Amino acid sequence: MMRYLVLGLSLFGMPALGEVPQVVTDIPPITALVAQVMGDLGQPVQMLERGADEHDMQLRPSQMAALSRATLLVWIGPDLTPGLDTARQAAPDLVSLALLNDPATYRQNYDGGGINPHAWLDPNNARAWLGRIATELSAQDPEHVAVYEANAEKARQGLVTLDATLAARLAKISATPFITYHDAYGYFATHYALAYDGALALGDAALPGAARISALQQRVAQDHVTCAFPEVQHDPALLAQFSEKGVKLGAALDPVGALLDPGPEAYAKLLTDLTDALTTCLTLPQP
Repeated sequence: MMRYLVLGLSLFGMPALGEVPQVVTDIPPITALVAQVMGDLGQPVQMLERGADEHDMQLRPSQMAALSRATLLVWIGPDLTPGLDTARQAAPDLVSLALLNDPATYRQNYDGGGINPHAWLDPNNARAWLGRIATELSAQDPEHVAVYEANAEKARQGLVTLDATLAARLAKISATPFITYHDAYGYFATHYALAYDGALALGDAALPGAARISALQQRVAQDHVTCAFPEVQHDPALLAQFSEKGVKLGAALDPVGALLDPGPEAYAKLLTDLTDALTTCLTLPQP
């Protein structure tokens, strides 16, 4: 996996005066936000490897070493990556910024109950998090407060532009119902007022039973669902059966960015790729 090494860092504990914090992150969209705020001063090291399952994250020795050297962990929180929560206990001096628990974060529950951790799919959350990231970096590196704040503001303005572009595209398909493999898209659908009609699996780790499949089949027929979207980390076979009901199978979605290279552009690419997949399928003629 591509690594983003932070420049000029202390080896252990809090950074010395004038040194840029060593930052570790969990998933590509969060890595992107941190990278934008840090700018040319340094880059975070991401713990999730390409194609890996965030819910079953097992860190290699080199990753544990990076975690032990870090001074700041920016992540969604244990609801998304419980393995990282366990691993960080070995670094007692590590400052944790769990974004899902931030008071400014808009939170949703899964349809079947329990917190939905995919809060980065709402750009309003991302905009709020940029400020929190800048604050935490500034606390460890007061010399560069102005840089972090300026970078965060620039990133916020970029998100405003991206959000407006995506909203204009998604407005054209907002009334067309669709389903997905699992219930990760409530934030995105709510923000853009999409006709999200539900998911086959109610949570990240829950496999759908016969009753769940039957109930969704009835809803698909009743609401004239147009498209069903699998995911890159899951077998599409269960969703493929809905094509027998006249539902088109869309491109596999990647809500976590599991197949994205980490870097400052990953957040915009994740939302753009999701928009591309939805608009492509939902604007095609019904079979």
